[in-house]
Order: sequence, then C-alpha cells, then structure tokens
Amino acid sequence: MDKTMLRGKKEVLRISWITALCLMGDSMLYIVLPLHWKEAGLDSLVQVGLLLSVNRLVRLPLNPVVSRIYRHISLRQGMLAAVVLAILTTASYGFIHTFPLWVAARCVWGLAWSFLRLGAYYAILELCGDRNEGRLFGLYNGHYRLGSLVGMLLGGTVAEVLGLRAVAWLLSAAAVCGVPFLLRGLRIDDAQKKSVRQAESSVPIPQQRSGGAAFLTVLKTKDVPWLLAAALGSAMIYEGMLTSTLSNYAETRQASITVLGFTLGGAFIAGGLQALRWGWGPFLSPFIGSLSDRQSSKARLLTGTMGIAAALLILFPLPLPTWGWMAAAVALLITSTCTTTLMDALAGSVSGTLSMRNRRTVMTAYSVTLDIGAALGPAVSFWVVQHAGYSAVYWGAAVMWFGLCCYFFVAKPFAKQ
Repeated sequence: MDKTMLRGKKEVLRISWITALCLMGDSMLYIVLPLHWKEAGLDSLVQVGLLLSVNRLVRLPLNPVVSRIYRHISLRQGMLAAVVLAILTTASYGFIHTFPLWVAARCVWGLAWSFLRLGAYYAILELCGDRNEGRLFGLYNGHYRLGSLVGMLLGGTVAEVLGLRAVAWLLSAAAVCGVPFLLRGLRIDDAQKKSVRQAESSVPIPQQRSGGAAFLTVLKTKDVPWLLAAALGSAMIYEGMLTSTLSNYAETRQASITVLGFTLGGAFIAGGLQALRWGWGPFLSPFIGSLSDRQSSKARLLTGTMGIAAALLILFPLPLPTWGWMAAAVALLITSTCTTTLMDALAGSVSGTLSMRNRRTVMTAYSVTLDIGAALGPAVSFWVVQHAGYSAVYWGAAVMWFGLCCYFFVAKPFAKQ
C-alpha cells in the first residue's frame, strides 16, 4: 500500500471515529424511544415515528446549505461544529419532557449530522484514487457505525435499569472524547480547502452555476436518476423501516430466548441484533467495498444483494420459531451492511468522471435522497402498522425492493460502473 492510500485510510478512520462518538445518542433512541416513550413525555407511537423522522426531514433543506458552508470553512471546523451540536442534543434527551422540545432537539441533531456526513463524503472524494472508492467508503461505513453499536447496546440494556435520562447523559459525556480526535487527527483542513477552491476556479464558465441549476445538470447525467432511486429505496427499507420497527416488532412477537437460565426478551434481542449489525461492520464493509473495486460492475453485486433482501423481507413476518426468525433477521441485516457500502461506492463511481463541484453536487443530491427515504421510513411504517399490521410493512418493502431489482437486472443501468 503506497503512502497516499495509507494516508487516505488513516484520514477516513479518524473521520469515522469522530462520527461514531457523535452518533451514539441518536442510535440509542431507536431502541429506547419505541419502548420508553411515556418516560420521554410522549403521547403515542405516532409521535415516536415523527421524532425518528424529523431529524431526516430537516436535513432536506439543510444539506444544500451545509454544502455551501463547506466552501467557506475547513473540514476541521465543520466537524467541530458537529461535535458540539451532537453533545448538546444527546445531553438534552435526558431532561426534555415535551413533544415540541423533542422536535427541536432532533432538528439540531439533523444539522449536526449534515455536517458530519457531507464532510465525510467530500473528504473521501478527495482521497480516493483509481477504483478504491469502495474500500474507503467501506472503512467509513464499517467504523462510524461502532457508535451505533455502543448506543444500541446501552439503549437495549442499561435503559431498562437506569432509564432514558441516565443513558442520554452517559452517552453525551462519552461524546466529549471525540474532541481530542478532532483537534489532533484531521489533516484535510485549510490547505486542502484551498486546493479544492483552485480546482473549482479552473472549471469552465458554463459549469459555474447556481445550486439549483447544478443539481438539474447532474440529474440529467447518465445513471444519476437510478442511483437516487436505489438510494431512496435503500434508506426507506433499512435506515427507516427496519431500524425503527425492529425492537417493537420483537416485543409484539413475544420473542424471547433463554441463556444460562436467564430469559431475554424482545428489547434485548432487538438491541443484540442491531449490535451484531454494527459489530461486523468494520470487517464486512471494507471487504465488500474492496470486492466491488475488483469487480467489473458494482451494480451486479448490488442487484444480487437486493434480490436476497427482497426474499428475506417476505420471510421475516412469517410465524417462524424464535431462532428461525432471528436467523432471518441476521441475514437481512447483513444485506443492509452490504447494500449501504455498495450504494456509497456506486455513488462515488458514478460521479467519478465529473468535475469536483459536480461530484459534490451528486453526493449532496445522494445524501438528500437518503434522508428522504430514512425520514419517510419510520413515519410510514408506524402508520401502516397501526392500520394494517407488521406483515404489510415488510411485504410492501419486499415488493418495492424486488421491483427495483428486476429493473436493474433487465435494463442494466450502471453498465460501466
């Protein structure tokens, strides 16, 4: 591995660790809030669904704004702002007790996440070389989700004993540890920002357009519309529907296992399953990313993964024994890890032939689309659950995913990616 690739790996790992520390409080809510919503001062599960969506909804207008802000500040400054906002919002989960205050806190977290994710995407675009975007995105996805691992483990276990407030304050204190990483580790700062500005200033005049015009231009670029369609489906199914409903569905199934004489209920099982998902990330995500770099077509791997996921979603709500259902859940979560890395690598590859400004526009549009899907997922899922049950949620997701998979198989977009 040459020095440039090694340096790129180290930078991506530093960014992913900072993101992990900031993400712990948010991930904890996906396990705790559907079960402890009364303690949080909420009135119904519908409010839970809205709160798990609002941070994504607010990022729809915020992502383009943050993208423009990153033209004038360094990555270090953007990450510092994100860390401060993340610490404040996670701590606030411990004392707010009304729905409007919860909405405000989730909106502030949405701003923090926009700084974190767009900063990471832009850094990887600058660091990736010839067909190594899959590996770098795999490193980032695998390691930043360790924050979700810690948050969900504590959410599924400690919250049962200490409650929501204590866990929120504990995680906010732990997030303070991200500041030394931020100050000492990052090297993609003002000097690199200057080089990006110089590169943008060399772009021909016709490409120097407003944000809306630039978005319309890249939207007409070959493969970008289908990239965004796949991103929307992926975020709705995995980050929206599956993450937000898993703990509640496990409780509804009355799923339980006995280990060494102790009976473990649905909340613990859901937390353990989500923890497995983030635990194998540092190993599986870089492997899938490297595998996609070596393949002639990243889309072929993505299409196969989508087909497997659609079959598992059909199986998931069937009346299986607990161990059989847990096996289906593990397999479905594996497809989630693979799909996330393959989608990010495909986005980097699709934008690879464009100028740096247009590459950033593609990644911003991709990020906005992910947020739309992730925001719609929880709200739509809990609405469907209340009116038609969990089977309708999972089978509806299977139909959507299978339809997109069939189109990719027949039409073969991304043929050169």
